[in-house]
Amino acid sequence: MKNIIITLSILFFTTMILPVNGQPPSKGKREKVVHIVLFKFKDGTTVAQIQSLKKEIQKQKGTIPGLIDISFGEDFMDRAKGYTHAEVAVFKDRKTLESFNASEYHQQLIITHIRPILGDILVLDYEPKK
Repeated sequence: MKNIIITLSILFFTTMILPVNGQPPSKGKREKVVHIVLFKFKDGTTVAQIQSLKKEIQKQKGTIPGLIDISFGEDFMDRAKGYTHAEVAVFKDRKTLESFNASEYHQQLIITHIRPILGDILVLDYEPKK
């Protein structure tokens, strides 16, 4: 009986220390960063132009260091005050996002695919805290 209590105590305290993924917590570990971009497009923007932007945004997955996930989609509830599309990207940490924003690749994406059709933009970045 004593061995069972000791074993259960060890299991209990181990689960309190280790997160779900089984990795021990590390001090100073940087949090992931979520990058949200809402788009309003200029009048006259074509479906083809938006699809081209979507393709370029989705093409980044697996090619940008530190970019964990990225998606692009159209609003279907009409509650976004005229913003019709969104990009949501998850980066490894703030430094990775900052490096991406300053990169030549991102600057060219803005010049060639975003600026020509952009009416307005809203960007929000945050670190999800547990």
